[in-house]
Amino acid sequence: MSYVQTVLITAANRGIGLAWATLFAKRGYEVIGTTRDIANAAELTKVGAKVIELDVANKESIYSLADKLKDQKIDLLINNAGVYNDGNLEQITPEEMIRQFTVNCVGPLFVTKTLLPNLALGKNSRVVNITSRMGSIGDNGSGGYYAYRASKAALNAIAISLKHDIPHPVLQLHPGTVQSKMTNFEGDKTPDEAVACMIKVLDKYEQDPQSLNGKFIHRDGFELEW
Repeated sequence: MSYVQTVLITAANRGIGLAWATLFAKRGYEVIGTTRDIANAAELTKVGAKVIELDVANKESIYSLADKLKDQKIDLLINNAGVYNDGNLEQITPEEMIRQFTVNCVGPLFVTKTLLPNLALGKNSRVVNITSRMGSIGDNGSGGYYAYRASKAALNAIAISLKHDIPHPVLQLHPGTVQSKMTNFEGDKTPDEAVACMIKVLDKYEQDPQSLNGKFIHRDGFELEW
């Protein structure tokens, strides 16, 4: 009997997360998708995913994963949950900074930490963080977007530390500007189109995980500046 890989995707009920779930289900993976509200997971359920309630901004919700997924192997973890606000210098508030750091940076770290026992049960397990080119310090040529830029830069820094601290390869993957609720449906690709690009990177990652360990990669396969 062939080995069936298991993928866990956070915020999988819509947008990029749902596109990931749909693609992996078609590939024969066991798909576990999280959502903040099970009532909004009809499309995720339809693709055959196991649906888990998770709020990455709530530490108790994250820690509860240990019980919900006890003895469940995970071969691929995709930290996809994220929030975005385009507030400029005049608009940014401490509360908005904290909100975006909590979801975009702290959440992925503690989801990964909590699921390390599950990743240990998987085969050639790996971690993918959906980050952003806007988290690049070297590529910031326009300013603004303070909370989003800073929170994604922090997520990138966390990935480098995880590269050294856990036995599983960690990849930072930029999806581009995607037509989703986060971007007010403005972007150059639909979620399905963006995921169709990113899966090519992940296929390479699966064949040789160490080759992309600790890398910051554009959906089209080229490396981005930190």
